[in-house]
Amino acid sequence: MGQKGSSGLFRAVSAFGVVGFVRFLEGYYIVLITKRRKMADIGGHAIYKIEDTNMIYIPNDSVRITHPDEARYLRIFQNVDLSSNFYFSYSYDLSHSLQYNLTVLRMPLEMLKSETTQSRQESFDIFEDEGLITQGGSG
Repeated sequence: MGQKGSSGLFRAVSAFGVVGFVRFLEGYYIVLITKRRKMADIGGHAIYKIEDTNMIYIPNDSVRITHPDEARYLRIFQNVDLSSNFYFSYSYDLSHSLQYNLTVLRMPLEMLKSETTQSRQESFDIFEDEGLITQGGSG
């Protein structure tokens, strides 16, 4: 299945990243990105498309307690095609808009620190020359 290293450990799979963990009735699985394709660059940050994934059962099979519905749950989950329209980046936050990401880059460090402690309801005016928050969010 894998390659044996000098430490006696076996390489089960090579991966480009972790999609996440999922638990069904028999235990946890790790979902790994096993194939990727570079799709774009945004400001020097590479954006990749997931081409293929692999699910690995985490506990050792010797401790596995079988459940009759496990295979059905696995089949349902594997029907989600993670290779169609799922993107990731190692260095760029794809969960925010380009406008938000550019705003964060313009913020002084002191404001970034205080923003994490303030509520998200406060607004930030990206058109301010100095990048400072004005009272009530209006100039």
